[in-house]
Amino acid sequence: MKKSVLSLAVSSALVVSTNVAASAVDGVGLGVNYGLFSGPTLELTYPINDTFQVRGALSAGMGLSEESEGDNDNEIDYDVQADGGIHRLAIDYHPFDGTFFLSAGYAVNNFTFDSQGNGTGTIEVGGEVFEGAEVNLKGQFAWSSAPTLSLGWGHSPAEGWGAILEIGAIFTGAPDVSLTGTGFYVDSDVRIDVSDDPDFQQAITDEKTRIKEDVADFTILPILQAGITYRF
Repeated sequence: MKKSVLSLAVSSALVVSTNVAASAVDGVGLGVNYGLFSGPTLELTYPINDTFQVRGALSAGMGLSEESEGDNDNEIDYDVQADGGIHRLAIDYHPFDGTFFLSAGYAVNNFTFDSQGNGTGTIEVGGEVFEGAEVNLKGQFAWSSAPTLSLGWGHSPAEGWGAILEIGAIFTGAPDVSLTGTGFYVDSDVRIDVSDDPDFQQAITDEKTRIKEDVADFTILPILQAGITYRF
């Protein structure tokens, strides 16, 4: 008798847990896409109803790299590498209960541009010229986490395969700019360490100010992505 009761209890627990798991998966949507700046992205959506759904996205970032050349032969050339991803949480509004949606959310931004430049001989930094130099400069542009607005087509409330196309913006404000230097230059046959030299540090400050002015208008990161989806 005890074994029968125990068997019945176990069977009932298995049925309940199976039903809970099935109901939790039912309606969940998965998306795999590729986006500008965000790179490869995995999205998970859950419909509140046919009109509203919650969407979360994790991205790996773009493997973008290029060389930035100085304005003259003495200015240092930089190798620039994109690093980090952009992760988002949003509420999608499907006004016609179909594929078209309007979305508002928040982006946790780990996306940066990292730069590195090496200068030898006569170099120019911040408008100042240094002789006999062997200098390494490292910089970074970093955008803040910020609200997002977008529109698109995809993640339909209907079950099965689909596609997604999304266009929008992340309102980050201008990026933070950092710049540091190591190495030395020569003045009157004296080798001077740039790390604690006030003249070179002022030149770095002037160079950073110039860079900030150049990127001051880059206050928005675009959202542009496309991919495939499946809803259970």
